[in-house]
Amino acid sequence: MDNWLGLDPRPRLTDEQRSAYERDRAVARSHSLNQTTFTVTLFYLIYAAVDAMLLGDIVWLSLSLRFGLMLPLAMALSQYQMGRRPIARKEAATLAVVLSGNLVWCIVLTASESPAALHYYYAAAVFQMVITIAVRAPLKITLYATLCCFLLNYGFIWFLKGVSLDYVLYHLALYIPTAALTLISSHQLEAERQIAFLQAHENEALKRELSRQNGELERLSVTDPLTQLPNRRGAEAELARLRRWYRAEDLAQSALLLIDIDHFKAFNDNYGHSAGDACLRAVAESMRRELPDAIHLSRHGGEEFLALMPLADSARAGMFAERMRRAVRALAIPHDHTGDRNRHVTISIGIGCGSIADEASFSETLDAADRGLYAVKADGRNGWHFGPPAEGERTDAA
Repeated sequence: MDNWLGLDPRPRLTDEQRSAYERDRAVARSHSLNQTTFTVTLFYLIYAAVDAMLLGDIVWLSLSLRFGLMLPLAMALSQYQMGRRPIARKEAATLAVVLSGNLVWCIVLTASESPAALHYYYAAAVFQMVITIAVRAPLKITLYATLCCFLLNYGFIWFLKGVSLDYVLYHLALYIPTAALTLISSHQLEAERQIAFLQAHENEALKRELSRQNGELERLSVTDPLTQLPNRRGAEAELARLRRWYRAEDLAQSALLLIDIDHFKAFNDNYGHSAGDACLRAVAESMRRELPDAIHLSRHGGEEFLALMPLADSARAGMFAERMRRAVRALAIPHDHTGDRNRHVTISIGIGCGSIADEASFSETLDAADRGLYAVKADGRNGWHFGPPAEGERTDAA
């Protein structure tokens, strides 16, 4: 789209974007307005010296109005700008004070009998530049302020001593281009501010979406899609987290529960993969319900699951093993192809007690759990065993 006069078009902001835009610029804008007020007020007061040089007959009027009226008004404006108010109100108040200064200046010049007032009156364009460039308010309110400024200056111009139509036309020849060009600058400044905000807003939105997607990808990478339990990579991540949070001596007393669904291959072969998937999901859900959040349950591969129990003794490990065994048996999922007296889906659990503080000790504890799993399968499945070196074992064949 071609831009009119080469200007950037102002973007259309939604209500939500506009509110965010106002919030985003509020603090810095308040500070900027305060600095502008100080600078403009300083120049305005210094120009009392110009009044004295050019218009000697109204010196006391100029000093009283500039220092007695406008200085207190500027100080009050500065306090108002630093308060917790909407930035639009602060900008409107700033423009109102600028117009008040313009009014005072017009009163001073029209009160003078000096012919120099006609030459001095060309400085009216300075007030227009303050409104459009110095204050840098949104274009809409700037247009209103520009109209007020124009009416003020060309309402009072007829009261100057020695004014003529030619003078007014010459004055307009300077004033109108100044107003037009500064309004164009005001439009461009606002468009650039809003475009920069939208770009930053979009960048932040993209960052948040990218962060969300990365988080989702990370979650998917450590989650088994079938059971929604963590996968082996998720177990490794949990193990790494535990090693960061706990001392090695704390993790020296931990437990690993290696769980296997009994005769699952026969179940899958005879009932089909859909039934096998449903069985895996049901078993995973029932076991997860029996464990507190502190115990990390993951799908270790195929029909095997692994439970990480940090800071756990053998009694606690055996208690949760039994709870999981009973929960799965209570599902009463029929399985007529076990080859033994168990006609329902059951699980076997091997328990390894030891350290998980480093890879070597973790492998030893996992080997113990694996040996415990083989032991319970040798005893008829549907039970749990401790693997060496922990002492004691428990079997429930049913």
